[in-house]
Amino acid sequence: MFGCYASIADVKGVLGITATTDDTIIRKIVEAASRSLDNYCNRVFVTQTATKYFNGATILWLPDLLSLTTLKTDEDGNATFENTLATTDYILYGTGLEDSLNTFPKTRIEISEDSDYSSFALGIKKGVEIVGIWGYGDGISATPYISDTTITEDLTAGESAIDVTSVTNLSAGQLILIGSEQYYIYSISSLTLTVEAGVNGTTEATHSSGATISIYQYPSDIRQACIDLSVALYQNRAKQGLQTERIGDYSYTVAGTSLGKSMVESILESIRSYKRMRI
Repeated sequence: MFGCYASIADVKGVLGITATTDDTIIRKIVEAASRSLDNYCNRVFVTQTATKYFNGATILWLPDLLSLTTLKTDEDGNATFENTLATTDYILYGTGLEDSLNTFPKTRIEISEDSDYSSFALGIKKGVEIVGIWGYGDGISATPYISDTTITEDLTAGESAIDVTSVTNLSAGQLILIGSEQYYIYSISSLTLTVEAGVNGTTEATHSSGATISIYQYPSDIRQACIDLSVALYQNRAKQGLQTERIGDYSYTVAGTSLGKSMVESILESIRSYKRMRI
């Protein structure tokens, strides 16, 4: 999974760092902090294009889903998904008790009243195949990104260096979108981005000069939690006085450092509402 919930520019701004010496270290710390927040919340905020499978049911509870491309069912359990449901066959619902038809991400799907189907392959294990774009995103829309700048060259499939018009709002650690392809920015030199192409399940493709670059967005409190955790981890990277550390559940034993258990708990408390129940 590629994508940071804060950029290294965010973290360096808080730390007051202007030199580029530790850029790679900071990016890796922000990556680790982002994945740790995923683990804590039991959900991912980056988006991923993927095919997922589910047991048949009358109501399907889903991982965070931003958009559904195809939904197929295997009604007879022969491992062939012979039925493709139309968008009129089902209804997608988001979170919350009110206005759930209009909220994102989508978390459950039900058969519509006028559907030709009565269930999603009820009783069939691995009876449902869904292709879509998964993830929490910004929690507001199915397209959690904003248009920013453009590319100034034709890109070949798998291009690892991208020339752009402006880098004012770009930073290492960001996930960007060109067409339907995601790129992860490793570093920036002048007006050239060094990237990983075709990440998070998207397909490497060609793109014409002038194509728009969009920057992925995340909830502001998730971004702030990522900044706070990354700053604390960077300041304690030498582990001076850090006696034990367990990143998975944020258990720390600290002596004489600025990173204490209470600090980590305070960071996590700010995003507790994003925790998804483990079933």
